[in-house]
Amino acid sequence: MNKNEVVTNPKKLVSLELKNQGFDIDKINVPKRVYLLADSLYDEMIMKNCGTYKYPLGGKLYVFNANENIGFIKAHMCSPAIATQAEDLIAGGVKELIHIGFAGGLQTDMQAGDIIITDGAYNDTAVARLYGYDLDIIESSKKLTNGLCRIFCDNEIAYRRGKHWTTDAGYMETWGQIIEYRDKGALCVEMEGVGLFTVAAYRKCLATAIYIISDIYIENEWNLGWGENTLEDSIQKILNLITQFA
Repeated sequence: MNKNEVVTNPKKLVSLELKNQGFDIDKINVPKRVYLLADSLYDEMIMKNCGTYKYPLGGKLYVFNANENIGFIKAHMCSPAIATQAEDLIAGGVKELIHIGFAGGLQTDMQAGDIIITDGAYNDTAVARLYGYDLDIIESSKKLTNGLCRIFCDNEIAYRRGKHWTTDAGYMETWGQIIEYRDKGALCVEMEGVGLFTVAAYRKCLATAIYIISDIYIENEWNLGWGENTLEDSIQKILNLITQFA
């Protein structure tokens, strides 16, 4: 036995988990694209009643009523957790993963509700290295990212595009790090991007992310944007857009 061989096969494990719930992995119709939604976004999507719960795959996977090729699920929090969730979804047959979450803005000209479409993340996690991607930047899938940008442009929804920073320790960001990543051009900071993009690259799946700025780091403190109308407006624009194209 090769001591470096990975001992867990995601598809075998997912197949067994589905079988225990009464599903055959080779017979279920899993959506091609899945949106991984932050908690409150997921809750709002459920309230819109635009999808139906179908499979216990990576959590509770819903499929849009208008398009069985697109689904949504509550995203797991932090890189290790969303990496495992991505493994399960990909093993089940999903081909495109789009994370929609909240992030802290790093650039001083930002405001709550700004929308970011990311080209990839500066890597401040352990997940990428464990998958063999010991890189400073883990990129999102350019094809999928370009497609999202076209949809946003066609629907006249303003956004910023660029790289961001992913960290495993949300409460351990230092002022020095914030200045460093701001100077590199990182638009925001969050905790899931690298985990998702790493697994997608490893498993030959497409993945990208959309972030809504919920707070901004200015003058050595966080300026919280929860409750701002601009934040709620952006949430509704994005949810309506993905529902429209479902």
